[in-house]
Amino acid sequence: MEKKRIKKNCNVLLSLYIILLLLLIMLPLPIRADELTTVQVYPLTRTVSAGQTFSINISCTPGQPMKSYELKISFDPSLLHANMVTEGAIFTGYTTFFNAGTINNTAGTIVDVYGLILGNGNVSTPGTLVCLSFTAQPTSGSSPISLFDVGITNETAYVPVTISNGTVTLREFTVSVSIDGSGGVTKNPNQATYPYGTVVQLTATADTGWVFDSWGGDLSGSTNPASITVTSNKSVTALFTQNYYTLTITVSGTGSVTKNPDQPTYPYGAVVTLTAEPGAGWAFDSWNGDLTGNQNPTTITINGNKTVTAAFVDALPPQVSTLAFATSEPLDTDPVFGWVNVTCTVTDNVEVSQVVLLICNPDGSWNNVSMIIGTTAVYYYLTNTGFSAFGNYTYSIYATDTSNNSHTSESVGFSMPPNWDINNDGRCTILDLVLISNQYGTTGAEGWIREDADNTGEIQVIDLVVVSNHFGDIWWG
Repeated sequence: MEKKRIKKNCNVLLSLYIILLLLLIMLPLPIRADELTTVQVYPLTRTVSAGQTFSINISCTPGQPMKSYELKISFDPSLLHANMVTEGAIFTGYTTFFNAGTINNTAGTIVDVYGLILGNGNVSTPGTLVCLSFTAQPTSGSSPISLFDVGITNETAYVPVTISNGTVTLREFTVSVSIDGSGGVTKNPNQATYPYGTVVQLTATADTGWVFDSWGGDLSGSTNPASITVTSNKSVTALFTQNYYTLTITVSGTGSVTKNPDQPTYPYGAVVTLTAEPGAGWAFDSWNGDLTGNQNPTTITINGNKTVTAAFVDALPPQVSTLAFATSEPLDTDPVFGWVNVTCTVTDNVEVSQVVLLICNPDGSWNNVSMIIGTTAVYYYLTNTGFSAFGNYTYSIYATDTSNNSHTSESVGFSMPPNWDINNDGRCTILDLVLISNQYGTTGAEGWIREDADNTGEIQVIDLVVVSNHFGDIWWG
C-alpha cells in the first residue's frame, strides 16, 4: 500500500515537470530592460577621399540570444555609390539564409537586407551583420549612414533594439606652396581647404633680382599664372632663379664645342670661352648666331640668353679603292664581240657626288666618262666601244663628294691587243699564222676564239690573210 502511494506521488511530480518544461519551451522568456540589443554602423565616423572604395560594417551586440535580423540603410547618393552588400560573420558556424537586399543608388537606399540561422541555433556574442561596399563620388561633403526598419529576433519574437547611425565624410584638400629661391605665390581663391574638383590659379611673383623659372611637385612647366585642379592634397613648388642666362650651343656638320666654364646657366657679364673641336674628316669653319668670325678658341660675354652655332665643313675627300677591270673572253677589239668593264669602290664620310673614269687612249687622247653605281659603293663602266682601238691604255678614277672634296686614284695600265696578234705577244709573227692553221676548218659562234680573226665563225683562208697583212707589225714595245 505504501509503495503504491509513493509511486503515485512520483507520477504526479513527473507530470508537473513535463508541463513546466513545455511551458518554458512554448512561452517567450521575459525581456529585461537592461538587456537591449545594439545595432550600429562601424566605424561611426569615417573620412575618405573622392574615388576611394571602402567598407562600412553593420555590427550587432545581442542583449539576448538572437536568431535573425533585418534592416534597411540610407545614404546620400550624391556623395556615395553603393557597390554591394555581403553577409557578416555573426552567424559563423551555422547554416544561414541571407538576402543581400536591393541597392538603389538614385534614391540612396539599400532595402530588404536580412539573414537568419536555418534550423536550431542562436548566438549571443557580438559580430558583424553585414558589410557594405561604397565608392566615394568625385565631390566633397558628409553623408549619413542611417539604419531604419531594423529588426532582431530570438527564437520566437522581436527583441528591443538600440541603433547607432554613422557618418562618412569626403574630405576637402589642401594646396600647399613652397618657394625655392626668392619670390612669392598667390592663390585664387585663397582658402585653407578646397572641395574636390576646385580649380585654383597660382601666380608666381619674383622678388627684385630674381625671375620665375618653373613649377615643381604636383605642377609642372613654366606657365605663369598656372592652374591646378584639386583632386587630392597638392604640393607645389615655385622655383625662382637669379638673373642667370643660358648659352645654347648647336653644331652644323660633325664636331663638338667645349665651354669653359661649363655650366647650365651663367650670371650676367660672365665670360665663356668656346673651343670648337671638329670630328674626324671635318674642319672648323666659323661661328654663327650670337657669335661671328672664325677665331678658335674664342670668347663670348653673357648679357642675355645666347645661342651660338659652330659650323664644321667636310674636309675628307672620297676614298677610291678596289680598282679592277674585266674583259670579254676572248679579248676582242671588235665592238660587236668585245667589251671591257672597269669597276671600283668609292666611299665618303658624307655622300659621293660624282665618279668619273679618266681614260688615256693609246694615241694620247683622253676620254672622261661617268661611272654608274651598281651595288652599294661599287661603281662601274661597261663599254663595247670605249677600248675598241688596240694599244696601251691607262685610266684613273676621279671622285667628288657633296662638299666638293675630290680625289683621283692612281693610274692603272692595261693593253688591248689587235685581233691579228693571235697570241697577244705584241707582234705579228709566223707563230700567229701557225695558231690559225692549227684550227683551220673548225667552226663555232662568231668571235668564238682568237684564231677566228675576222669573227665569221669559221677558221679559213681569210683569217690567214688578215693576219698575214700585218706580218712583222709590232704594236707594243
